[in-house]
Amino acid sequence: MASGLSWLDSSRDDQQRMRELLKLFSDTESRDELGIGQVRDAFSDLLFPGTSVIQTRARYLLIVPWCYQEAQRRGLRGERLAAQVERNERKVIDALLRGDDTEGVIGRRAGVGVRTLPSSIYAAALLRYGIRTGDDNTESDRRLAAGLVEADELTERSSGTWHPTLPAAPGKFPNEVVGGLRLHPDEARWLRERILAAAPSTLLAYLLEPEHRPGSDSEAPWNESAALAAPEPIGSLVRDAALFSLAIHGAALLYNLLIAERYEKAGLTEHEQPVAFYRDALLGWSDRVTAEHGLKAWDRSGMWGRLIQQNPRIATNAAARRFIDRWLDAVTSGAAGDAATDQSLRNLVAERERSVKKGQSRLVNDKLLRTWSGASGSRQLVFRWPQVRRILTDIHDGCVANLPEAAGALA
Repeated sequence: MASGLSWLDSSRDDQQRMRELLKLFSDTESRDELGIGQVRDAFSDLLFPGTSVIQTRARYLLIVPWCYQEAQRRGLRGERLAAQVERNERKVIDALLRGDDTEGVIGRRAGVGVRTLPSSIYAAALLRYGIRTGDDNTESDRRLAAGLVEADELTERSSGTWHPTLPAAPGKFPNEVVGGLRLHPDEARWLRERILAAAPSTLLAYLLEPEHRPGSDSEAPWNESAALAAPEPIGSLVRDAALFSLAIHGAALLYNLLIAERYEKAGLTEHEQPVAFYRDALLGWSDRVTAEHGLKAWDRSGMWGRLIQQNPRIATNAAARRFIDRWLDAVTSGAAGDAATDQSLRNLVAERERSVKKGQSRLVNDKLLRTWSGASGSRQLVFRWPQVRRILTDIHDGCVANLPEAAGALA
């Protein structure tokens, strides 16, 4: 029997989380093998509200409303409106793919037939930033049939209105998208103001300030000097995120070491010497932990308070909290320095993975062991930073751009 995923009773936020989960499944470095996704996502939402791992470029925050407005100007309603919005989105995809720069184009590989459209990917962000100003109060409580199609979601969202100062779409939209995914200066400045107003006192807003532009190649938000120097409450949240990311990374590496040992014992050879690789990785991690003096003074109770305020369900997830606290206790006390050989820590990680994955655990499932990619959830958490950095860069670039087509684009 073919397997599949369907939504039976879910809010739009639940649907967004499911799409992000599917995205994570496609990235062998990012999968939540140890069941800490609630904490990861709470950090991400606190730092960068409205963002997700499936967003690509900032101009989609304008393109989606433009697709609706073009359809609404025709006087369409209900299913006819939804169908026209979808056609507009696919026309936009075609127009963008005909341009010179296709980085971040949704549908870059699948083309105009892509299943998940920008309106679904950016729906939560449009509401969070106040770009979409109206909402159906009963929408989040509706029961969605299994196999929900995107057109149904578009119909549900069509009754909303848009911010009155939304910049106008460029001429010939959606058949042409002048400038591609580059923001014009007026668009970039408008988006900056909307996010600053909707998400103040967040790292996202702080890094939108002209003097805090992020670097083009930083691998994590705490690699930005501006982020580390941010005022409270941003600064303490950034430090919590950095310490949590560093500490929990050791558990991910140890998990992969346990798989690697079982992999080699089974005589599998597609990945060369994975045990040695992860033992070295754990030694490098241990050195970084030793050098991080902030771990000893870490106010973890304050961290948990912020995370639970963001997502109260974390408070009731006793198994995840128990695992995380036991691991963090070992890290902050120095006991995790020999994690590769410490049997209690090996058991802690193995038992946690088996309880989360059950029959799908690579520590018990030989079939899944043979399909191991060599890195399962081994990447250090950076809380959507690659996607956020791209969006921040788009807005900063747009604010200082001097585009030759800008003057006539809105004519």
